[in-house]
Amino acid sequence: MQPQIVHETEVHRQHVRLKIPIGVEIDGRRFAVEDWSMGGFGIESGIAGHQPGERFPARLIFPFEDFEVSLKLDCQMVYILEDSTRFGCRFTGLSQGQAGLFRALIDSYLSGEIVGGGDLLGLAGRDGTAAARLDPKGLPVEDRGRGGRWLRRGLGYLLLLLVAAGLGTLVWLGVDERFLAVEAREAVIEAPTVRLRAPAAGILRALEAPAILEAGTPIGMVEPAAGGTPVPITSPCACIRDDWLVLPGQFVPEGEAVARLVDAKAPLMVRARVPFDRAIRLAPGATATIRIPGVAGPLTGQMERIDARAAGGDGLVSVLVRPDKPLPFEDLGSLVAVRFD
Repeated sequence: MQPQIVHETEVHRQHVRLKIPIGVEIDGRRFAVEDWSMGGFGIESGIAGHQPGERFPARLIFPFEDFEVSLKLDCQMVYILEDSTRFGCRFTGLSQGQAGLFRALIDSYLSGEIVGGGDLLGLAGRDGTAAARLDPKGLPVEDRGRGGRWLRRGLGYLLLLLVAAGLGTLVWLGVDERFLAVEAREAVIEAPTVRLRAPAAGILRALEAPAILEAGTPIGMVEPAAGGTPVPITSPCACIRDDWLVLPGQFVPEGEAVARLVDAKAPLMVRARVPFDRAIRLAPGATATIRIPGVAGPLTGQMERIDARAAGGDGLVSVLVRPDKPLPFEDLGSLVAVRFD
């Protein structure tokens, strides 16, 4: 039996409200919907676990006679009645392909062009085999209706293409996200560092030093506890002092790391943290897309190496990425997003 369709016209709505029974699946629960439009839907039922303003995925289901078509969409909760008897949501982020497929399905319902699977697949294959009847003017009836038949056939082909394109896009996005792309859980811009160690045991003293240290520039000294000549601590490179690892004025044993320097001439790198099961798919030279907050457009880079020794209890390993273009030193320490294709 073909579903009854009621088309209501409303003046103050952005989208026409449709009385076409469809289904919506949220968190694995399927709801019957009879009040919806291209903008969203309202359901006569309660829902738990969601609040107004919250965004979540949903699956919109169009049931035909012997098959159904579903669309995976993102929704936002608009309202929930106080007595939990009704709630409403709106669609967010409809892509061009999803919107086109959405309209095509609605048009098929309203026109009655497609009801069952045979209509969808056999629309373009219908053909009469009986002899053409003549009208009183002597013209074949089939010639008179040829234009309408060609129009229906063209619409059928168009709908098939839209369905195939929409489903193909959704499948490809799922495959790309699940099997091909590797997303970093976290990533930060860093530079090679140097740890300075105490050349002797004694009291650590800090010295005034320029912002950029040249090789051989002293940044501190160690005063031997038993007296004697202080031993200087010098920079081994053109570096910037990042931090003291031991506060000046404290006693340090010989060989203990007392300061950390950042190599000012080495190019900045990106250290990305990636799940181990995804990292093993990467090979040296893999292309990476880097997005820096506040910078227009993505940057590209090449994976240099995987530091599996940095694996922690969270199952993440460090992947070093060398940007194709040098990053400004001011970006040192910035959090970024990294995706390997």
